[in-house]
Parts: sequence; C-alpha cells; structure tokens
Amino acid sequence: MVFDLEMTVKKRKAGDLSSQKMDDLLAALRTARLRVTEPRIAILALLAEKHGPFTVEEIHQKLTKICDLATVYRSFISLEKARLIQRCEFGDGTSRYELAEAKDHHHHHIVCRKCKKIEPLDSCSFAEVNRLADDTGYSDISHFLEFFGVCRICK
Repeated sequence: MVFDLEMTVKKRKAGDLSSQKMDDLLAALRTARLRVTEPRIAILALLAEKHGPFTVEEIHQKLTKICDLATVYRSFISLEKARLIQRCEFGDGTSRYELAEAKDHHHHHIVCRKCKKIEPLDSCSFAEVNRLADDTGYSDISHFLEFFGVCRICK
C-alpha cells in the first residue's frame, strides 16, 4: 500500500481527528526551524495516521510517489534531531521510528521472537521514575523498555 498524501490532506479538511495533531506537527517543524517540505509532511502524516515503529525502508515503500530513499533518510535525520520522531531498537540491528511521544502518552512495545510482529503496550507503570528523579536531582528523565516473547499465532 502506498501512502496517499493527497487523501490525508482531504481527511484533514474533512475534520479528521488527526487534524489538530497534524497542525501541531507542522508547528513543531517550524519551531524546530525545519523547512516544511512535502516529504517531511508526508512522513509525519504517515506516522500520525499509522502507529509504527517503521523502518526507513518501510516508510519509503509507502512514499515512493513523493520522494526517494535518500530523501527519507535525510528527513529522518533532521526529524530525529528535532525530536519529532524517535528511534526504537529491538536488538536485531534494524532501527525503527515512530512519532516522538507526547508528554501525556508513554508506551513500550512487545516483539514476537518468531514472526517479529511489534505491538505497542499502551501503559507504563514505572512510578519509580518519579522517585528516581527526586532521589538523584535529575529532571526530564525518560526510559526505553521493550518486551520480547512469542505471540499467540506463533505459539
């Protein structure tokens, strides 16, 4: 399936729920002093519309009509540096990316060891992070924690 930027723009105009999110992402591009280009908009729209994480190659496959692979790589570098997207590592040597987490939404992933399916876990119960911040004097603490197992289908 190829990502259709034109359809995403039409959905935004029709009052799609992601309209505010896209407006926020475009504003974040401007705040980061990045040019608002069609490839960057398409990447952010795709990541906002479909939860990742995705490899650069997977994103490129969905954006072949919009940009080449080198442009996707360059865009990912600048979007990650601006903290608009974040890299996920699952120990297989492949980097995957998703939208950077909003302060009110933090999650982890569970990865099937056999089929490599990745699912988000929408909760995080590490209240100890706040205590860690208090005990050490650190602020703005973050963490990455991924789980691995065998999914129901592969069992």
